[in-house]
Amino acid sequence: MSLLIRTDVTAVILYEDYIIAGIGSSLHVYEKNTAKSLETHNHVLEGQKIYGIIPIKDKSKILIFGGKQFKVIHRSNLELRLFDFSPGSILCDDWLHSGVWTSDNKIALLTAHNVFQVWEVSNNPILISCTINKDNSILYSGLITPLIDDILVFSGTVFSEVIISRCECKEPLHRLIGHKGVIFSVSCSIERGIIVTTSDDRSVRIWGLNGPALDRNTKAYWDSVTISCIHELYGHLARVMRNCITNRYVISVGEDSGICFWDSDGTLLKRIGAHQNAPIWSVDVDEHNLVTGGADCGVTTHPLTVASDYSNPDTLRIGEGTPKKLVYTARRNLAILNETGHLIYYVIAGKTEFIHKIKHESTYVMLSISPCKQIIAVADMNGNLEVFVENCKGPASVQNVISTKLQINKILSMQWADNRHLVLCSESGEICVVASKGSEVEIVSKFLLPHCKERWLTSAAMHLDNNLLVVGDRCGNIHCYKEGKTPIKTFAKVHGRYGPTSIRIKNNEIVTTGRDGTIKYFTVNCNNGVYRIKHISSKDLGFQWVEKCIDSQSNLFCGFQERVFVITDLKNNSKLLEVPCGGGHRSWDVVRYIENINNDYEQIIKLVYLKNCDINMETFCLSKITSKDIIKGTHPKEINCLKSYHPQLEKSMTFFISGGEDTTLRISSVKGTKHFQDEVIIKHLSSIRSLKVFLLESDKLLVVSGGGRAQICINIIHFVKDCDNVKVVVEDVVDFLVKGTDKERKGDKTWRNCFVDFDPETRIMDLEIVENKDNCFLIYAGCSDAYLRIFQFKYNGDKVTFEPLGQLKYHKTCILKTHCVKFLDRIILLTCTTRGEVCFWDVTEPTSVTDNDTTVFSEPFLSTTTNKSGINCIASKIISDSEILFATGGDDNAIHVKIVHVPSEDIKSAKIVHNWTSDKFHSSQITGVLIKDNTLVTASIDQRVTVFKISKNGREVEYSYQTISDVADIHGIDFVKQSGATNTISVFGKGIEVLALSLEEANLTTAI
Repeated sequence: MSLLIRTDVTAVILYEDYIIAGIGSSLHVYEKNTAKSLETHNHVLEGQKIYGIIPIKDKSKILIFGGKQFKVIHRSNLELRLFDFSPGSILCDDWLHSGVWTSDNKIALLTAHNVFQVWEVSNNPILISCTINKDNSILYSGLITPLIDDILVFSGTVFSEVIISRCECKEPLHRLIGHKGVIFSVSCSIERGIIVTTSDDRSVRIWGLNGPALDRNTKAYWDSVTISCIHELYGHLARVMRNCITNRYVISVGEDSGICFWDSDGTLLKRIGAHQNAPIWSVDVDEHNLVTGGADCGVTTHPLTVASDYSNPDTLRIGEGTPKKLVYTARRNLAILNETGHLIYYVIAGKTEFIHKIKHESTYVMLSISPCKQIIAVADMNGNLEVFVENCKGPASVQNVISTKLQINKILSMQWADNRHLVLCSESGEICVVASKGSEVEIVSKFLLPHCKERWLTSAAMHLDNNLLVVGDRCGNIHCYKEGKTPIKTFAKVHGRYGPTSIRIKNNEIVTTGRDGTIKYFTVNCNNGVYRIKHISSKDLGFQWVEKCIDSQSNLFCGFQERVFVITDLKNNSKLLEVPCGGGHRSWDVVRYIENINNDYEQIIKLVYLKNCDINMETFCLSKITSKDIIKGTHPKEINCLKSYHPQLEKSMTFFISGGEDTTLRISSVKGTKHFQDEVIIKHLSSIRSLKVFLLESDKLLVVSGGGRAQICINIIHFVKDCDNVKVVVEDVVDFLVKGTDKERKGDKTWRNCFVDFDPETRIMDLEIVENKDNCFLIYAGCSDAYLRIFQFKYNGDKVTFEPLGQLKYHKTCILKTHCVKFLDRIILLTCTTRGEVCFWDVTEPTSVTDNDTTVFSEPFLSTTTNKSGINCIASKIISDSEILFATGGDDNAIHVKIVHVPSEDIKSAKIVHNWTSDKFHSSQITGVLIKDNTLVTASIDQRVTVFKISKNGREVEYSYQTISDVADIHGIDFVKQSGATNTISVFGKGIEVLALSLEEANLTTAI
């Protein structure tokens, strides 16, 4: 029984107030406005993905097809159910590409060999007619369009042409020639008189109809019409998979995750990205929304206004001088500093300006606004300070409340630490924190910035509860001050050579951003007056210049990707908007607020920036441009490894920790069987091949992951109660490259003298972790260069050490799997290779290193061969005090179960005492094997999950049953939980599916 499925969304439609999605062989129904899951129907088609969902005109019935099967479902009369389902589906003799309702009880189907079929589906479906097209080419796409007096068939062939024919006519009517690749989709709008085709040549072609003055819905018109290509459009970076036509737009989607909106003149109006750079497989549209399904397992709706009402631009001009710096105020007006150093308060609503003339002794003038955006500070290098306050009520204006000269030499930077404290830094590195005192200011505290190349600040923030000042300097360092002139804590070069762009303190968390493309997270804890400030984690946003956070929940961050201004949503892992404005090397500001528009509360974002001495302002209404996730996506590529965990804080929740080919490690939460979403995303340099978890204490996990570039990462995951939810806090501990970084490999040598390593890049193929003693762990890594590498990891609060202990090369080929067994008082390590070899190592004692960097246990105590080629998976079970049962699956499609007799007095005399093997149950590589109690479960790329029963002594293996998973390219299986006689497992590969399995095949329903 399938409890949860997340895989490619190959079909999606907008159906009244609902969205219906085909995910694998399952049909999912959601409310369009609330994204609430209403119904899930598993295995609508038997072992086939759903590729088409076609409702009849009155919406009373729906045709569902995919692979060689189709099924008709009916609208339910029950209030709590939308559709009635009956078991079974109709099996055709060829793959189906298109389907349509021709009447209330008849459907027409187009097969992959250009065969047109008509079925009667009133009761038991009956094939009425079958028309074989003269051009019996293999099709990659097709379209059936009913006419008044016939049926029109569009066949997208493998030979780069579209054949148009009628059902009653044996000869083709037209051939659309011009594409340079196979045809992936065909759409036709008879009302607009256009045909749209897409291809793997990355192009979209719009074909125009030029026919006689006849009804376009008649065969007479199509017999005499002339069709020509009017636009050849290029806007995608990869193959264009689907397209659809609205009254105003032609919309195309592709493997580049791009959605392109074209007008009737062939102009690209807007291009947006979706689905985490994954291919988009399905699309549908109505008069207001576009819905897409992607390879990231997500379903997303997009408002059509994104193409027409993306922004409301405006250009402002001031009457005096040239603007040099500007910021938004609390009333969403502008405070502008012109080239003469005067402050201009610009009221946007009335386009009026108020000039406040300021005398400066220096041409270097700084402008800064407080976090509440109500207090404006203007200072020059010589210490002249002017402070203005914007009024809250009445006509908008600012008042000069402070005008003084500070006794500070050569001020180089000025930032607000909070709404009261202003931080100034002089050229000597002296930091002065000033606050208002009537109409004057007083210096509250002074600190000294450590020596660095460019000795001034780029950002500052103050923790009022702890009276802690946190600043960032120009060299990328972050300093924390409490008492005394020197910092109590310094984090060196956190954000690169341009320094942190913002520092934000909320509760006991410090969040910093920088122009190195990252967000850094720190925690602040005070115990008996002793401050413990710790760097927890980093997040890479994918664009270089991260400026600041613009919302109170710390989800929306803005910055620049070269010349484009970007706002990204961390929670949904998506970009909200992109504005080409020329880059961040100009004065600009952005503000987000809520506004009541026609009794609806809308999120508004306003961006203002200087360009060519003009003040450009753009206003965005997020509801008109922001996509909404109906099903939240996850890994856009294959999942290579996965582990599950049930937190003690909330046992009804399950967390999946997974890594894949998309180079990300994701921690995803599942509540019940429907709400699946990524909570944390951690990036690796390359693909993640393996991960292991170790429970340090209640709701605290040690996660070790490794993969390409010979990279090993270690993270500590904390599960913390946050109101009714469980919050995931990740602590980055180790990021280690076995062969070092590129810079470390090269050293100080020039390119002429640099040694070149001609060996291919080593990959970590599998990992195993063993606790050696309290908070000390040994990590065994099987590598692609045939080396077994051993590392030691020690974790004790703030003190972390990670060091290689040694390596050995016993195997002659790549090590695919490592597996540890705790047997009596021993720890036995199993290694598996591409030659089908399994070796047993005694690693009970801590490893030591000899002079030649090779560990002492240089020989395994037992070596055997199971599979004929590579071993993809291994599992074990201790069946007695002297016997270990282990099972392997490999590229030879065979399952091997062996029993090893290990005498306690002489481990080197271990031997194989029993062997069972079979290659009858899977037709492709076996990639997953699991042993739980007396149950053996295997999974394969053929998408079969097979359940066996093992006798108590392990000598008998009995087949129980098989089930089909909707996950393609299965990479493995993992145990989730046991409930009575039911084992819940997860199957992962191109997606994830959670299955409930029993020794007796039954219809099981349970929560994860």
